[in-house]
Amino acid sequence: MSILPDPTKTNPKAKAIYDKIDAIRGGHHYPGLYIALSNYPELAEAFSDLGEFLRFKSILPGKIREIAILMTSASLKVAFEWETHQANALEAGLTPHLMERILKNDCFKDEPLYAQIKKLVEVFLALEKVPQDLQDYLVQSLGMEAFIQLSVMINFYRMVSGLSIGFEFSLLKESQDPFLSPSSQ
Repeated sequence: MSILPDPTKTNPKAKAIYDKIDAIRGGHHYPGLYIALSNYPELAEAFSDLGEFLRFKSILPGKIREIAILMTSASLKVAFEWETHQANALEAGLTPHLMERILKNDCFKDEPLYAQIKKLVEVFLALEKVPQDLQDYLVQSLGMEAFIQLSVMINFYRMVSGLSIGFEFSLLKESQDPFLSPSSQ
């Protein structure tokens, strides 16, 4: 396992940018993404700006935003992303039951909008073209700008997931990987 250094302990510019990013995200001091990116402070800040726009200036309802984020992390089985969004999902109105359904890759036959969001996640993760009927449904349901934002957000969290896997971000100490069988934890 390769480990990137934590530049926030030795580089004042990296620390200042990380502290700004962390404050915007609630001061949780999550290990991983922004510590790793702080090895290139300007990139960390630019990356954070897009994430901040997608999460905190979103035109998507919070519930839809968090459903898509959790569907992306569950589809890719990225525990770091799944775990760091649990509180956000609850705050946005997702129930533990709904989050469990997402974790178990439920098809959401009883929730057409969620089923279509799941299809959009699958399309982007497979690097396929968005089918016109799927786009039409989501544009009609959410509006054009929200559909575009949803699409970009899914791909942003796909990138976050890729970084999480590649740089092996550790889970918070109190967290367990929900994608591992209980015997392997």
